[in-house]
This record gives sequence, C-alpha cells and structure tokens, in this order.
Amino acid sequence: MKNLFSLTIASAIAFNSFGQGKEIEINAEIKSVTIYNSSAEINYQKEVFLPEGNSTIVFTNLSPFIVENTVNISTLDPSVDIITVTEKINYTKERKEQNQKVGHLHDSISNIKTELGLLKCKVDALKMEKDLLFRDKDESIGGVSKGIAVAEIEKASVFFSKRYYEITKELFESSEKEKGWTENLNKYNSQISELSVNTLKASSEIQVAVNNSSKKNVTFVFKFLTAKGGWAPVYDCKYLGADSPLKFVFRANVFNASGTSWENVDITLSTASPTSGFNAPSLNSKNNNRPSGHAQNEGSVQFREVQVSNAIAEYSIKHKYTIPSDSKPYLIDVSSYSINASFSYLLIPKLDPFGFLMAKIPDWNKYNLIPGVTNIYNKGSFMGKTFLNTYSENDTLSLYLGKDKNIQSIIKEVSSDNQKNIIGNYYVDKTIINISVKNNSAEKLNVQLIDQVPVFKEDEKVKFNLQNIDLAVYNKNEGILIWNFSLAQKENKAIDYKYEIKAQKNDINDYKPMKKKFRMVTCPAF
Repeated sequence: MKNLFSLTIASAIAFNSFGQGKEIEINAEIKSVTIYNSSAEINYQKEVFLPEGNSTIVFTNLSPFIVENTVNISTLDPSVDIITVTEKINYTKERKEQNQKVGHLHDSISNIKTELGLLKCKVDALKMEKDLLFRDKDESIGGVSKGIAVAEIEKASVFFSKRYYEITKELFESSEKEKGWTENLNKYNSQISELSVNTLKASSEIQVAVNNSSKKNVTFVFKFLTAKGGWAPVYDCKYLGADSPLKFVFRANVFNASGTSWENVDITLSTASPTSGFNAPSLNSKNNNRPSGHAQNEGSVQFREVQVSNAIAEYSIKHKYTIPSDSKPYLIDVSSYSINASFSYLLIPKLDPFGFLMAKIPDWNKYNLIPGVTNIYNKGSFMGKTFLNTYSENDTLSLYLGKDKNIQSIIKEVSSDNQKNIIGNYYVDKTIINISVKNNSAEKLNVQLIDQVPVFKEDEKVKFNLQNIDLAVYNKNEGILIWNFSLAQKENKAIDYKYEIKAQKNDINDYKPMKKKFRMVTCPAF
C-alpha cells in the first residue's frame, strides 16, 4: 500500500495555496471493524473516479467521535499524490438515518397523527349535532301549549332519543380510539428515544486534497479510531458427563456508540490497547491510558478493569454482523472448544449435603482468553453465572460447575459434653462422627470430602486424640480432614472417625466444652 498519510490538521493558508480544484463528495461504506475492549478501529474502502489535476474528495457521514491524530488514509495507486488531509465535524449537514426501525416508527407516528386529526373532526361534528339536536327539539315540537298532538310529540321524542343515543355512543367510541392511538403514539416516541441513543445529526467529514496526472478510478483506503466502541467476553461452559470433554462456547458482547451503524461488516476482536500512547512502546511501561476523542462520556456503557495476559490476542469472526449505534450489547459468536478436563465433586457435609462439581482444566493459557462472565450448564440444566478469571500463573484452571444432587452426604455427630464424664484425673469430651456418602448417578464419580475438627494451641493444657483417620489427609494447624476417593454408580460409602478432648480435673473450670452450632432458617408459621 502506497502513499500512507497520517492525519495532520493543515492550516488554511497551506490548504488554499494548493488550490482545492473540483470537490467530490463521497459517502464511503464501512468495510471492517477491529473492536478493542474500550475502543474500535473503523476501516473504509471506496473507489473514486478522479479527474486530471487537483481535486478534493470529501468522505461524509463519518463518526463524530474520531480520536485525534488517528486518521490514516492511503491509495492503491502510487501515481496519485495525497497533499493534505483534514478532519472536521459538519454541524449543518444532517446525516442520513441508518436505523430502519426508527424510520418505520416515524411512519407509524405520522399515520397515527393523521387518524387523530380525522377523529377530532368527527368528534367536533358530533358535538355540534348534539347541541343542535336539543335546540331543534324545542323548535320542532313547539310545546303542548301550541296544540301539537300527543302522538306527534311521542314520535319526535323517540327520534331525538334514538339519535341522542347514537351520537353519545359514537363520541364514547371515538374517545376510546383516541386513548388507544395516544398510547401507541407515546410508545413509539419512547421507542425512538431508546433507539436513538448516540444517534446524532452532526457527523464528521474527512477532506483529502489530491493531485492526479490523468482521469481514472482510484481506490482509497482509510481508517480511524473511536472511543465509542468495545467488547467484553461471555462464555458458556457445558458439562456433558464425567467421560466427556467440556464444551466451551466463547461469545462477545459488542457495543457501538460511534454515531454510525456498522452494517454487515467483518469484525475482528482484539485485546490490544491501540491508544495507549504514540511514543515507542516499552516492556516496563505501566501506562494504560484510555482513549480520548471529541467526547469522553461513554453514555450508558459501564467499564470494569480486568487483568489479562501480556500477550495480545485477536479473534477473527467468521460471519458478518450489523451493530447499530445505540450503545446496547449485541452478542456475536467467536469460537467454541471441546476441552479435556478432570472432574471431581467437593463435599463439605457440615455446610451442605450435596456435592459441588469442580473441573480442572490443564494448559488453559493456550486459549488466550480474557476474564468474563460465564454461564454454567450441567447436562442441559442452567446452574447459574460465575466470573471466570482466566488470568493465572498456573496452567491448570479450577472451575466450579455448581451444586449437583447426584451425590449426597449425611453427617451425624454424637458428643458427650457432660462435665461429670471424668476418667481418672481427666475430664473427657468424646465425639463420634458418622458420614455417609451416596452416588445417585449412573456414572463413576471422583469425590473430595472435607471435614473439620477442633484446633488447640500448643500452650493449652488440653490433650486432643484423633482416631480412625488413616485414609485422610490431616492439616493439624487448621484442623482440616480431606478424603479423596471414587464411588461407583449407586455406591454408598461410610466414613467414621472420632476424637477425644481431655482436660485435667484441676483445669475443668478453664475448659469450655464444644457447643453445638446452630443456624437460622425460615419456615412457615402455621
């Protein structure tokens, strides 16, 4: 690509000295968009017929939120010289409406206003007739005193009564129609306001002064950055069974508030920071400046800071997408993976009778993903959302896949906390723990069961004796017991252990026996 020209705001004197020549106004179409996490690079390509000599091409209907000094323009013809490039906002020219929905709504509003106008004419006519009806009634009947027959009076009364009812009914129906149309009118206006967020009438223009030796078609390529765009990842993690890999679906929520819709364009997502500065990059640099443009307000879009790998990742989207300029998130498909993982169930019977499914995924960093919201599915059932932190120095990622009732535990605790329980010179507090675990599924499951026992400091005058924990990993400092085992389909397993707490008789008053722990629940009050 030849004649690369970075934007500089040319002075009026330099521009006039060149001589503008013929001005050619072009409405260029967006070819592709590279979307960064908090900005977007919009790429255009347009073939233009150039006359011989000097001319000025004006590319119109561009985003009014161009980041300063990021316009980059070139031609595919090396014989065409680009002399100056100027970018400005045109407040006097209205930009064409690119949202068809808004156009349809305006048409509907126009139709409703016409109907309301006709309805008002009809209501005015009915009210006038109603007023005349009562006045003509007295004039037509003339009163009994003038000798009008009773039969004639009865006929006239029936006529006026019937017509009065018809007029009143039509007025009521017209009032109901007016209410309905007014409600629709308010709804359409509200919807237009919703769809027109960041849809501004002002737009940017890029003026390119060129010199050409002969008449011909020339292809212009240009791009610029806007701070009014961005994307965030959304993941679906689907557990299909212990013998199947995880299905991991990577999507992205993309937003566009640039003031111009991206119609049927190629999209690339990137984790780079294109506007972090125009100085030479440094590996030790800690600066990560947010992009600046004509406006810093991001509208209704909220940002969060996440930690990502130093390596920059790009994702080319297979299909073309249309992203309106309304600041709303639009979901696009990025990629999907079948990921091998090991699965196990975490059981903590003292806290919850059911197991928590956990996946461990090796070599996670090779997917170059960034942290994001993740939807968890267990064999087709939606389990909830979690925030997946994909940034880890460890290559293995641990991911909880929610509670699973296929595995269930029951814990029973029997404790003798009676101070009369004295053996020899010691008061003894005995506790027996019985834990039963059942695999209700038709699969073999790996289980990690955790329980906790009391912890005493070294200087306490208490002896602690823990028994029957040969198959457990015991962390004495924290009192944690961990059992790792497998359960065949429909298999039950029992874990029994006990411990004794001994305090000398002289120290009984200093020893406080273990109290049962209670928790509060809410139940109906019948």
